[in-house]
This record gives sequence, structure tokens and C-alpha cells, in this order.
Amino acid sequence: MRRRRAPWAVVAVSSAWALIGGTALAAPWPMFHRDAAHSGVSAETFVSTTNAAQLGVAWEANTGAAVQSSPVVAYVASLGRSLVFVGNQGGKLSAYDAATGVRQWVFSAGAAFQSTAAVVGNVVYVGSSDHLLYALNAATGKKICAFQAPGVISASPVVVNPDGTGKVAYFGDNGLTGADDGGHEWAVNAVDANGAANCSAKWSYNAFGDPPGSQTLVGSWSPPAFARDVNGRPLLVFGSSSPEGAVYALDARTGVRAWRFPTRVEFDSDVGAGPAISGPGVNGFADGVVYVAGKDRVMYALNLRTGAELWEFDTAADQPAVIDPTRSSAALVGRTLVFGTGAGIYALDAVTGAKLWHSGTVEVVSSPAVVGPAGGRIVVAGQRDGTIVALDLATGSQLWAYATGANIYASPAVSNGRIYMTAATGFLYAFAVGGAGGGVPDTSISQPTQDQTLANTGSVALSGSASDDKGVAKVLLAVRDRNTNRWWSPATGSWGTTFSQFDAVLGSPGSAATSWGSTFPVPAAGGLYEVQAEAVDGDGQHDPIVALVDLGVESLTHPPTTTIDSPLNDELIYYPVSGQSFTITVQGTATDTAGTKPGVAAVWIVIKNLEHGEYFCGAAGCGTSGESSSWQPTYKKLPVPLDSPGATFTTWSFSFTTYDHPHNYRITAWAVDRDGYQDLVNPSIRICVRDVGVDICY
Repeated sequence: MRRRRAPWAVVAVSSAWALIGGTALAAPWPMFHRDAAHSGVSAETFVSTTNAAQLGVAWEANTGAAVQSSPVVAYVASLGRSLVFVGNQGGKLSAYDAATGVRQWVFSAGAAFQSTAAVVGNVVYVGSSDHLLYALNAATGKKICAFQAPGVISASPVVVNPDGTGKVAYFGDNGLTGADDGGHEWAVNAVDANGAANCSAKWSYNAFGDPPGSQTLVGSWSPPAFARDVNGRPLLVFGSSSPEGAVYALDARTGVRAWRFPTRVEFDSDVGAGPAISGPGVNGFADGVVYVAGKDRVMYALNLRTGAELWEFDTAADQPAVIDPTRSSAALVGRTLVFGTGAGIYALDAVTGAKLWHSGTVEVVSSPAVVGPAGGRIVVAGQRDGTIVALDLATGSQLWAYATGANIYASPAVSNGRIYMTAATGFLYAFAVGGAGGGVPDTSISQPTQDQTLANTGSVALSGSASDDKGVAKVLLAVRDRNTNRWWSPATGSWGTTFSQFDAVLGSPGSAATSWGSTFPVPAAGGLYEVQAEAVDGDGQHDPIVALVDLGVESLTHPPTTTIDSPLNDELIYYPVSGQSFTITVQGTATDTAGTKPGVAAVWIVIKNLEHGEYFCGAAGCGTSGESSSWQPTYKKLPVPLDSPGATFTTWSFSFTTYDHPHNYRITAWAVDRDGYQDLVNPSIRICVRDVGVDICY
């Protein structure tokens, strides 16, 4: 039995609290950091410094894959209730009932969702690593239209009507591979009744640098903010990526640069945080203020109209030992500015830049949310150690904490009397005052064991145990066919593309400790499978660290066998010339001696860059039309030339070109025999490409 900090859940609902909200009257949180100016402040007052310690789990849902994006909440009039929208690294965007956690719909993209959605006018706008900005029906998840960008979209869109002629979705792309290889800031016509085609380009900007256009490798993954300056000019404000690291303001109508502010250039000089904007006249600043932090660990206050610096606060000078960068967007309430850093959360005076307080030592990428009544507001954020914390806005003292068990990149959303949050475990949480707390359940799988190969009897028997201090209410199982990436659903009696869970049979329902069991079917061809088990206690809390085993089932169809002989698993391979791509050759064998027609017909290979989630697609230019890259964000399998096609034994080799900087790669190969059967227990290796002198594969 293997456990890892990345489960991929149908919802369990706690009855320990009264339902609040889920109606049109609840304050929405429809986009990153709540609104177009990225204020990060909720109008709701259900939680305060006096009751924050009573926060607990109202419900939680397993989305099916790791999550790095943030949840958003919007009321959907046609459904008569609010939904929570969140995308995951498995390329699934799901909508959940905000009151109960029941999944409403799932949309599948070609690659991971790292962009946080924006919901405007019953339309969900969200970018994906497959280079597409999608516009989806908020009630059904059906695609309305999509815009093809040339690069990975990690930035979270902001959607506004800048000039009264129709809604526009603004976002950045960060290049073909997501590395330092160029990018754009985009204005795309949103779904609207005007004459512009939905999801068509309005303008784009890539004249990064000073002079304009001198920084050709720059893009943006900063969530852009929108505001109007003192003269009524609509501005789009965002940060640029390395190797530049600057703050830009463009005229939102035309894309013409209004101003540029350079941050300090360091090794990794992104401005990845989203700006928080204070409008003209607020806090005595006639022109308004842009608050934004760079990876240089400095929080800047800039004149909204001109981009001139008003003040700066250097967190590195305040904590010299801290080296982690600042990637958090600030929340602004009154004259208090709150943001995460490489070590904890800071509150500054928004007028002077003076430090009010500092809390914590763990890196906080999460952009804090502020909620509560005046005089009793709290700050909520996630830490990289997996802990969600609530602090007193006035003092920074910790009032509440909840451990998710895994890294947190996401930022909270506040609506419907709840705080919604995601973690890298893949869970979406809804917290409410009076929700469940205390110990979480624990789950184990005893049969099959990790990496066990079973005889094919047509089904696999599963068994294990679960425990909890308040009693085990259920154990949720999920089974994935690793060859097809499909999930078993007993309800439909079929394998589907959507993450699916089902109940195990408990030996002692409701007891503090119980056994559990279930089965799932396997075809004659056998294959590789992944089994997940997740206990739920009587309060609706899930085991945050899902139990997991991988297993194989023998084939009854005499399939071929495949080997990868070179490179070796976890082999370190060094750049001949640092900073220059080079070719790696993969070599192996394929064998097939049984069946009606013995012999190897084909070998297929998949090569994936693990950091970028990109797949090698062959000759230069295969990734995107007009580009020279050999990598694309969507899955790609390629045929391998055989030295002896049709023979019962053959050697094979395949060459691919690396990126020009260090990465890890996953290589998977499988043979297909002349009877049409494929090797379902196919070999897979990881290799680490490094600069000379870096002697670690991680």
C-alpha cells in the first residue's frame, strides 16, 4: 500500500452547521481576488475575529487531480443557486454546488488548468496550458467558443466592458513552452451581443522592454487588473515575466502602452503577482495607486496614472535570511495592505508603506482574502506547508488553522457564508463557522499490494481498512485504467474520462475502525491500474492523504513485450554545451512469439517534459502552426522505426531534441503485435537533463 500527498471526490456534506447563502443575495467572488481591481475583500460578515476559531469543514470535494488554480464563486440564475468553479492539473474544470458540494458538471481541456476562471454574464472564461482561452456556459459547462493563443495561458483572465461597446477578456500567455520564450498580453472579445465575433482577438501586445520590443523572450503569467485613471482612461495593469520583470499599464481599448515600471532585475525576475488597484482619490492619492510585488521581494506602490513610484517596502531587507520570492497579490482594505511573501504574511500602511505587522515564517504564494465586519476582519490565506490560516487583520495574530496535507498555491474565495480553498492534494474545501473539525480519518489498502501483478480472472478484489476518532461513515474508491486514463463507474458499468468515485462495502459502518472491500472488472487484455481509497468520517471530513496502489493484471491475449534499454531510469544526462538543445537517443527491444500471427507490427513512444507538461511531437514546427518548437501541450504518441519490422524480435531507436535548459523527461514506449494487441505493461522511465556539475536527479 502506498500513500502520497496527491489524491484526486465526490462530496461529503456535514450537517453540523446551518446552510447560509447559495442565493443571488450572497456576495459573489467571480474572478481571481474577487474583482477587476483585485481588492481581495469580501462584503460578507459571517466570520470575524470573535468566531474565526470555530471555522470547520462544511464540505470537501476531490477534483480528481492536483490543483494550483483558485476557486471562484458565482450565482447562476438559470439554476437558481451559486456554483464554485475550479480547474485542476488533469485538465478538468468542474463546477460544484456552493451549498452542498455536489458536482454540477465537468469540462475537459487538452492540458492543465493553472489559470483561475472568471465568471461574467453566465459565461466562464478560463485559460489552459493547451494555449486556449475557453468560454463555457456557466450552467452546463458546454463550450461556447475558444481563442487560440500562441503560448501557455497561466494568467487568470479579467473580464470587463472597458468602453461601453462590449465585454473583453484580458489575459497573458507565457510562451510556447511556458519558459522564457516570448508571449503576449491579449484582449479578446468576450461573449456579447455586439458585432464583434465571440472569442476573437481585439488586440495583443508584446513590445516588452525599453526600448519597446527589446525583450523578445518575455510574456506574462500575472493576473491582469483593470481600473480607470483620474482622467477616465481605462487601464490594464499586469506584470511581465523573466528575463525582464516589469509592471505595465496599457490602454484597455487599444493596447497602447501607457507606462512601464521596471523592478529590480535578479536571477528570476518575474512580476507574477497580480496588481491590486486603489482608485483615484482613495486614501488621499488623487491619481490612484497600483500595489504590486515582484520576485525581487519588494512591494511597490505606483501612481496609477503615470507609473511613478510612490513608495516601496523591501521584505528582503526586513528579513535578510529569506530568499524565496514574492508571488502573492495584495488585498487592500482601508489603508491596510496585506500580502504573502517568501516567509509569512505582511501588513503595510497603504499610504506610507510602513510595516504594521508580520506573521509566520512559511512561504505564502496564496493571495490573502479579507472578510468580516469593520473592526473584526480576518485575513485568510494558504501556506506552502499546506496549512490554511486565519489572522486578525488588526494585529496579525493567528486565530485558526487547518492542515490540508499538501502544498497550497491557490487563493481563497469568500461567498455564501463560506471560505472556499483548494490544495495540491486535489481537494476543494468549503469552510464555515460551526463546520467539522478535529481528527481526520485514515485509510489503507491491504489488497492488492503496491506493484503487484495479478492473474486475470475477469475482476480484481479490493480490500483495506479505515479508522477515525468519530467513526467511519464511508470509504470512497476510485479506479483508473492507466493505459487509457479512464475511470471505472459502477453506476454506468463503464469506463469514462471523468474522475469517478464509488462506495466500498464497510465491515462495520460508523465504527471507529472498519474493514472495507469492493471489486472492479478487467478485460481479457489485462493492463495497468491505479486504485485510490479515501475514508470519510461522520462529520464529512475526508482523509486528506489518499491511499494509493498501482497494480498490473496479466493478459490472456499473448501481447508483445517492450523494453527501454537506454537511457536508464533516473539517469543524469548532461548538456554538451550549456544553454543549447541537443539530441537524446532512446533504444530498446520488442518481442512477440505467440498468438495467431507472431511478430511485432509497431512500437509507439511518448516523451513528456515533466515540468512544462509538454509532449515531443516530432519535427520542428509541429507544436503550433508557424512556431519552430518540437513540443506541444497536448498528448502526442509517435511511431518508432523498427530495425526488423514484423519479426518476433526487433531492436528500435528513437531520437528527440531537448529544451535548451534543464528539465526532467518521462519516456514511455509500447509495442503492438501483428494480431493488434499492445503491451499494456509498458516500460516508462524518467531522465534528468542537467548542466555539468549538477549531480542530482530530483
